[in-house]
Amino acid sequence: MTKIIDIHTHVGDIFHENRNITFKTNIKKGDYEDPFVEVERSGYTKPLIVSDQKEHQRLIDAGQYRVWECTLENFLIDMTESKVDYACLLPVLPNTSFEEYLAASKLDNRLLPFTCPDFSLKIPELEKKLELDLSRGARALKIHPILQNISLEDPKVEAAVEVFGKADLPTIFHVGENSYYGPDKNYPSNPEFGNPRYFYEFAPRFKNYPLIAAHCCLIAEDFANNTKGLDNVYTDTTMCSAELMKKGVELIGEDKILFGTDYPFGTFKYSVEEVRRAFNDDERMLNKVFFENAAKLLKFSENK
Repeated sequence: MTKIIDIHTHVGDIFHENRNITFKTNIKKGDYEDPFVEVERSGYTKPLIVSDQKEHQRLIDAGQYRVWECTLENFLIDMTESKVDYACLLPVLPNTSFEEYLAASKLDNRLLPFTCPDFSLKIPELEKKLELDLSRGARALKIHPILQNISLEDPKVEAAVEVFGKADLPTIFHVGENSYYGPDKNYPSNPEFGNPRYFYEFAPRFKNYPLIAAHCCLIAEDFANNTKGLDNVYTDTTMCSAELMKKGVELIGEDKILFGTDYPFGTFKYSVEEVRRAFNDDERMLNKVFFENAAKLLKFSENK
């Protein structure tokens, strides 16, 4: 049976409410309006981000509820039910941390902890902290320009990527302009920092380092055109229909597409179904997307 690595998941509250969610138990999933479910049931053909402010607020609210239910306990139940073998946990400082996810990985060896730069530090201290995380088992680096309120043009981003690039390990970036808070919140956030152009300008300067632009299978043609000639760029299948995944393989490359859910915003069940719908007639491609591409990039071996 095909093994599965999910390259893109979160546990706990990655937003700025700072709720201590990860290790709580007996948190039941609530009954609320959830446009994510509507998108999932459409096979990810219904648009997730819409211009109507009222509808977008429904999405923001549902996203908050989903993270407040995203305990490690609930995560592992869903992961097991959907037969996902390994999940990469992506922290977003200052809200979730490498230490939190490292502790989770000690409880279940199916969890692969990534780390995240602390941009409140000066560059030498930032680098030292990431080097420590590497020594403790961080598998890769996560940067979320919107939630961390930092442009990819900032020297601190470059310094962080250098640490993992020199170790020949990837950095995964959130790419895509979207807001996570309604008008009643005033958290530091700049949705424009998620504009793909920042990644397109950043990637050529670090073409010897592996870089993952999350969510860009959704814009495969634009992504392929703007990263042409770059062998170091990858993307994931988060929120993608089977048709978009096949287009991504065609335009970006069969070695560059990684299975990802963005759990809890995308769920294991529907995301796995879409990959199978896309590639079930091609076992080689199924193995690449579900497991082999990510394993190679992360230098992951089940024997270690």
